[in-house]
Amino acid sequence: MLASGYLFTAAMAIVHALTFPGLVFATGLLGSGPQTTAWLYNFWHAGFPLAVIAYAVLKTSDANADSPSGRAWPPVLASIVVVAIAVGTLTLAATAGESLLPAVMQGNEMTRSMTRLIGTIWLLSPLALATLWVRRPHTVLDVWLMVVMCAWAFEVALSAVLNASRFDLGFYAGRLYGLLAASFVLIVLLLETSALYGRAARAFKFEQEERDRRLRELQAELIHLGRVSEMGQMVLALAHEVNQPLSAINSYIRAGQRFSERGESEKGQAAFQRAAEQTTRAAQILKRLRGHLTNEKSERRPESLATVIEEVRALALLAAGHQGVTVTLQLDPIASEAVIDKIQIQQVLLNLTRNAVEAMGTGSCREIVIATSALDERMVEVRVADTGPGLAEEVRTKLFQPFLTTKAEGMGVGLSICRTIVEAHGGRMWATDNVGGGTVFHFTVPRGEDAS
Repeated sequence: MLASGYLFTAAMAIVHALTFPGLVFATGLLGSGPQTTAWLYNFWHAGFPLAVIAYAVLKTSDANADSPSGRAWPPVLASIVVVAIAVGTLTLAATAGESLLPAVMQGNEMTRSMTRLIGTIWLLSPLALATLWVRRPHTVLDVWLMVVMCAWAFEVALSAVLNASRFDLGFYAGRLYGLLAASFVLIVLLLETSALYGRAARAFKFEQEERDRRLRELQAELIHLGRVSEMGQMVLALAHEVNQPLSAINSYIRAGQRFSERGESEKGQAAFQRAAEQTTRAAQILKRLRGHLTNEKSERRPESLATVIEEVRALALLAAGHQGVTVTLQLDPIASEAVIDKIQIQQVLLNLTRNAVEAMGTGSCREIVIATSALDERMVEVRVADTGPGLAEEVRTKLFQPFLTTKAEGMGVGLSICRTIVEAHGGRMWATDNVGGGTVFHFTVPRGEDAS
């Protein structure tokens, strides 16, 4: 409605200028007569206040309405068509139907009819101002429309009410005031809009900077938490891996003490020697973990898988004690060597065999089979099979995740560390069901022929 009022005003101003006598042609255009321009002025200055009044009324009634939906162009097009029809009809009435309208001009002088008519039209501006004031709440647009209606009332007063004829002081003063007032309001609206966009831009920039700052803080917190988590995992890994040689050291020292007490010095010396070897092994594990933290590459060389696995079997049987566990080796002579870090792969095998011993519990059949086979020209597959109860489905899907354990005193990092070591060697690790019951853990490492 308000946009239609402004469009109507612009169109009527153009028609008024075209029909004004002596402006473009002596008698004006569009077949205008002596009363045409005055009536167009009246139509023009009555139409805009009426549009503002309609806007104010409709604004209040739609204040709580939902957001508009659908396409916007149909009502816009309808408004343009209605305004065009209204301007065309009023122009036609003021030109072709001039003789049917009351005479409001006598030459350049206003008649009494014109004075009464323009006075009535002038009252529409205060009425529109009052309607805007009553219809609350007021928006910024409402406030500036009040300013516009004040300017409109002053223009009508100076141009028509306070002057008696064309081209007198009031005539020029009114039009000059109308030009200045319209320009002033337009400039203020432009400045207000520019200031609004400036505040919005500054607010957006501040919000973006605040968001970036918060994002940096969150990233720093995540990095810190990641370091803390990694440190925690490394501490658990250290405790988990060093616990194996420490247990072996304890067992060998106790065995050496018993042999020494019975006078079997040679067996005692051998036990103490093995305890010293496990001490060296613990030191090597610490060295590997330190190298992992400093991103040092592990020392990999061709190693005999038979020797590596035999040493692990001895440690596994020592850990199992006298629990009736048998460890059987099935070694493929074709896959006799692998390019590995011996200490790390022994950690993997020892983890898997100790897990197998604990998984089998106190069952009647407690057998572990460690087997090797040539997977292809590049890789060797190592398998550790047990005869335990197997893996539950919910455990299988998260088997290699850190901190997942089925043991009462387990830390849940052993299999995760094993997979990390195997993947660092270029291999992979997975688990399957054993045919006779239990679980088979598989992992692959590079073959010795590819030592170059």
